[in-house]
Amino acid sequence: MRLLLPSVIAAVYCFLSLALPLKAHFVLKALMGAAFLAAGLKYVFYQVVGGGFFRPNLPVPVMLTAEALYAALLVLFFLALVKDASSLALRLARLMGAPWRLPFTPGFRSALLVAAALACGAWGTWQAVRVPNVRTVEIALQKLPAELDGFTLVQLSDLHIGPVQKAAWLEEVVRKVNALSPDAVAVTGDMIDGLPRTLRDDMKPLAKLRAKYGVFGVTGNHEYYYDAKDWLKELSSLGVTMLQNEHRVLPGNLIIGGVPDNTAARFGGRGTDAEAAFAGAPAGPRILLAHKPNDAGLPSSAADLQLSGHTHGGLIFFLAPLIGHYNGGYVRGLYRTPQGKLLYVSPGTGLWNGFSCRLGVPSEITRFVLRAEKE
Repeated sequence: MRLLLPSVIAAVYCFLSLALPLKAHFVLKALMGAAFLAAGLKYVFYQVVGGGFFRPNLPVPVMLTAEALYAALLVLFFLALVKDASSLALRLARLMGAPWRLPFTPGFRSALLVAAALACGAWGTWQAVRVPNVRTVEIALQKLPAELDGFTLVQLSDLHIGPVQKAAWLEEVVRKVNALSPDAVAVTGDMIDGLPRTLRDDMKPLAKLRAKYGVFGVTGNHEYYYDAKDWLKELSSLGVTMLQNEHRVLPGNLIIGGVPDNTAARFGGRGTDAEAAFAGAPAGPRILLAHKPNDAGLPSSAADLQLSGHTHGGLIFFLAPLIGHYNGGYVRGLYRTPQGKLLYVSPGTGLWNGFSCRLGVPSEITRFVLRAEKE
């Protein structure tokens, strides 16, 4: 379990930085250390008690409590690093004659940082599971004909319907989307965390999505963990046109293509092929749906605009550089790719239950308004 080691390191560091230096009874220090370690062992708890790392069978309140405490641990680790770096800098400054010191006593500082971390963990978990707001982004596209100026496309990404986000949450997301009266809807992967037979009822609200020219989707990596072949059938029955290295031509020769996540190759599928997705397409502006921003051969020069997700926007503001490192530098928002094309990375509409926290990275329902690029 790759996340176990860094979680334990964070817990140990918090103990050494915040508990061990205290002038307190060793029992109190031991209790603090045990609390830090318990929060860091969330994934072990999911595996052993919940029966699975990706989709633990636990009550939602229990999961959200575990998520909030784990998020608090990571925030506390970050705050402890900042405290210790500041302390070191002030110590060096004192060697040069400056009188500066950290404010408050070590005990009060530790209590203050723990309280701040707990508040951030609770707030971040709520931010992660709430129904997101709509964000409108205007994009000028080359070759977009004048009659399509103002075309609206709504992107949903990383819904992760499963242990936490369920039918009621999805119903509200669908209501917000339909209120926008979009011309098209794109769902860029990781829609589920569970098998079709367990999530069929929770996914039913997706069938209520309405768009003038249709709802289009692609698979993410999580679909392949839960029987992608059956999910492709299930999603199609819900009215989602699943694009597997293929495209559809909309009025005005606006072309929407889609590729499966490259995880498909590990499960006997073809994998990502952007060139094949637009094979035989007429001349016109091309939009590519791809779960990961930098999957095999991506970003692609075959599309004028690529819509992706997967990164969850970096989750917490101080984790964004790390998430970007594993995704070609793409974390969230609009980018100009090395090929001179446009790439928009959604921070996600929902969130994977394995890390349900957002700090400084709000989820969103993204509404694109396409504009004809002026000469």
